[in-house]
Amino acid sequence: MNVNQKTNCFSKSLFRLAACTLLTTGIGIGQVSAHPGITEKASSEASQQAAVLIKGRVVDEKGEGLVGVNIKEKGTSNGTITNSDGTYALDVKGQNSVIVFSYVGYALQEIIPGNKKYLSVTLKEDSKLVDEVVVIGYGTQRKGDVTSAVSTVKAENFTFGNAQDAAALIKGQVAGLSVTNGSGDPNATSNIVLRGIATLNGTTTPLILVDGVPGDVSTVAPENIEAIDVLKDASAAAIYGTRGANGVIIITTKKGKREQKTEVNYSSYLSASDFYKQSEFMSAEDVKNGKTAFTDLGSTTDWVKAVTQTGFTQNHSVSLNGGGTNSVYSAGLTYRNQDGVIKKTNSKDIKGTFDLTQYMLNNIAKLNINYLVSNHSNNVTTASDAGITNIYRQALIHNPTAPIYNTDGSYYENFNVYQYYNPVAILNEKSGENKTLTSQLTTNLTVEPIKGWQTNIMLSRNSTYGSYGYYNTQNYYSSTSLGLNGSAYRSDDNSRADQLEITSKYMTSFGKSRVSALVGYSYNYNVYEGGSSYNYDFPTDAYGYNNISAGAALKAGKASMSSYKNDNKLIGYFGRMSYAYDDKYNLLLSVRREGSSKFGENHKWGTFPSASVGWTISNEPFMKELNWISNLKLRSGYGVTGEIPSSSYLSLTTYTYGTYYYSNGSWVSGLSATTNPNPDLKWEKSAEFNLGLDLSVLKDRLGATVDFYNKNTSDMLWSYNVPTPPNLYGTTLANVGKMRNTGIEIAINATPIKTKDFEWKTTVTASHNENKLVSLSNDLYETTNYLNTGYAGDPISLPTHRLEVGKSLGNFWGLKSVGISDNGLWLIENPKTGKAEEFNANMLNDDYRQYLGNGIPKLIMGWNNQFKYKRFDLSLSFNGQFGYQILNEERMFYENNSIAYNRLKSAANLVYGKRTLSSSQSQTFVSYYLENGDFVKLNNITFGYNFDTNKLKFVKKVRLYVTGENLFCITGYSGLDPELTNSDIYSYGNDSRDKYPTIRSFTFGVNITLN
Repeated sequence: MNVNQKTNCFSKSLFRLAACTLLTTGIGIGQVSAHPGITEKASSEASQQAAVLIKGRVVDEKGEGLVGVNIKEKGTSNGTITNSDGTYALDVKGQNSVIVFSYVGYALQEIIPGNKKYLSVTLKEDSKLVDEVVVIGYGTQRKGDVTSAVSTVKAENFTFGNAQDAAALIKGQVAGLSVTNGSGDPNATSNIVLRGIATLNGTTTPLILVDGVPGDVSTVAPENIEAIDVLKDASAAAIYGTRGANGVIIITTKKGKREQKTEVNYSSYLSASDFYKQSEFMSAEDVKNGKTAFTDLGSTTDWVKAVTQTGFTQNHSVSLNGGGTNSVYSAGLTYRNQDGVIKKTNSKDIKGTFDLTQYMLNNIAKLNINYLVSNHSNNVTTASDAGITNIYRQALIHNPTAPIYNTDGSYYENFNVYQYYNPVAILNEKSGENKTLTSQLTTNLTVEPIKGWQTNIMLSRNSTYGSYGYYNTQNYYSSTSLGLNGSAYRSDDNSRADQLEITSKYMTSFGKSRVSALVGYSYNYNVYEGGSSYNYDFPTDAYGYNNISAGAALKAGKASMSSYKNDNKLIGYFGRMSYAYDDKYNLLLSVRREGSSKFGENHKWGTFPSASVGWTISNEPFMKELNWISNLKLRSGYGVTGEIPSSSYLSLTTYTYGTYYYSNGSWVSGLSATTNPNPDLKWEKSAEFNLGLDLSVLKDRLGATVDFYNKNTSDMLWSYNVPTPPNLYGTTLANVGKMRNTGIEIAINATPIKTKDFEWKTTVTASHNENKLVSLSNDLYETTNYLNTGYAGDPISLPTHRLEVGKSLGNFWGLKSVGISDNGLWLIENPKTGKAEEFNANMLNDDYRQYLGNGIPKLIMGWNNQFKYKRFDLSLSFNGQFGYQILNEERMFYENNSIAYNRLKSAANLVYGKRTLSSSQSQTFVSYYLENGDFVKLNNITFGYNFDTNKLKFVKKVRLYVTGENLFCITGYSGLDPELTNSDIYSYGNDSRDKYPTIRSFTFGVNITLN
């Protein structure tokens, strides 16, 4: 099934076709009862009437045609089913015949045509029978048949507001899925981790598919998303082979429907934001009182205020959708402009969608064209850079008695202080823009010559064109300190991903069995290319980076330029078979055979199988007495997925021109190797077992899902030191390591209150994951069983973590402080003797370091609530993390009395309740700066009102709402925000001093639907 057919109702119809076909073969669905008002006629009377041809269409309550509706002449075997657009034709014995319309999930209807030759029938969903479908790899599956760990979040349950990307819509709603964004940068996207870290060298982000094509969480505007499905375990993700080790997230965009009146939707919101929390540094008064090393320079300057502002966001989105008998269309356009709290940080996006489906050849063929386009731009600043140019860092550490400008209007600078630069100058004297244009064009041709047998051909191209450039003026700190007349940089990065997929599937039913089979072929070609140039010493600042050849460094041979191009191919053959018997027993089998040009010569191909089973215990005869149990199902699955190497050509010997040597009177650039060949390079392999239980009771008012998993990753990529010679290069990338992740996930959903006017729905998710690095060596490649990582920045420059075989990732590794000496120096515990010793520089080695905690939360929770009272609605979204530590880097660097910069006010506090830290104690990493990170946060609260539009002819819906995000956090952590992005797996739990602080925002919005 092609990916652009994955709208909820249409997908639901396809899978119900199998069940309805079962009905036409003579398998009943139970005793039928006459519709109120229907007068039944005797069959003998009907037999005496003239035969009548009845035509018509069957639709749902939304007006969408239902495919596969079972239509029978009551009391006979005469019957038919509806076509893909819901139409039908049936010869009956006479006008008084009773026609029965039945469809899985809908209430049965019986109609006597009388003198009518055309019957349009609307079926209503039956809450007792409705059986939703969920999106899985390359298709959909009845929810009752699902045997894997799959979660679905639909648009009506999204967490809206000032959402930057798709992941923010489902934060806290999928057990096991961690969504974090610990940055207030308008260009920052969510960091996503599903079921722990399973690699040391590859990506940790799940495979993200947008309408079946690989993309990311920013590919499509949140307003245009219909549903997000998460394939969590390997039995569901194995059909994606080498890309499925971190799970799969499938984003389905909104589509039109057949025979739907054109509908126009407009949504808009305005948002204001500020920092959620600010650090408290010494003020000008504190400087005057001698609490810093600064000299009072006579000014009073709020450096943070000088580089910040109230952030504003405006978002406008308009879409239309509809359809006729043979055509379905939808289109959308979204404009978003966000100005960050730090000045000159912004994000501008224009995103468009277009989707057209044409039915042909009496619904035997269908052509779909889908186009997504995104134009993004943002100013170039250093607000999110790590290092000395970070604007926020420089604002914090600056002397509050220093002026911003000298009396002559130039920037006040003090280059005598190490790595100390005017943040306003950094902000104002750097200009530039990053621009990215992304387009995704997808075409699907679907042919169904025989009912139940569907073949689809998909062709897609995803192209990205990026242009980046900046210019540092003559007044920029580096220009001033190095004597440069400005510097400029320009780069262009382009990528293209071409994809061909051919799938053919067949569904049938017989007796109490339902069978579905799928086979497919996939071809992916990716190419990346770009170039960059750098020059300095320009005659004027007027050019910016738009005349980069004008710099004098080019003539002096000191300018630089570079370019690159690489490509890779991925080819796969896959198949899947599902079997369901009597709505009790389910089996799902899949396999993918995949080859990649990134692999070594000896391992070009890999095989990724999976199998899962399900037992719906509640449908067993012995459960009939327990009618308070709506659903009880046991699931179990096993699958193998992979992680593909991140770059091309890693299995080959690669060279670069680098070192120069003197030959025949001139210097010649020589070739040097950059990688060793490894013909055995292959995919990282994750084998996962999942055991799940689904429970629903009290007529679905209370439900729970519990999943336990054990994922073992082998053949992990790691770089190993090798001798040279015989090797050309000092390290070789090889598949050696092993990792294990085990965990449990719980999701509870309930409707505690449901009356005519008031309803409360709540969902709680909780997940726990345990990680263990099992091995890093084998007989051929050996390395030490540990590696110190996560180094703190200059001037501390010490490791904060240790990666060690037999232990989890994220372990803090450093000096354990147990007190403070009379001299104001740290008392450090000697791990060998257990005794406390006064700090000295000789302790900065592994002899004195020990494990101090872990930065990975042991428990991640989400709690989402939806309240509805008449026309009012209220939603509250909480999230929390527990059982982990955070390294507060701001305290580590600035809660110190030896530094020449500004200090936190807490630097004047008593350490361990004894005395302040001595000015002789240098900055260093000790356990004193580790804090418990446990928190509960109100992530989002939205209050809305839906107006009564019944008397408005063309207005279907008007809703106003107000949203508050990141309103409060219950935590003992003293830093800015305990919710960290944790994008670097080697420094889990480090709260960077250079991060763009998180924001609190308030949003006012409106949604209008016209038809």
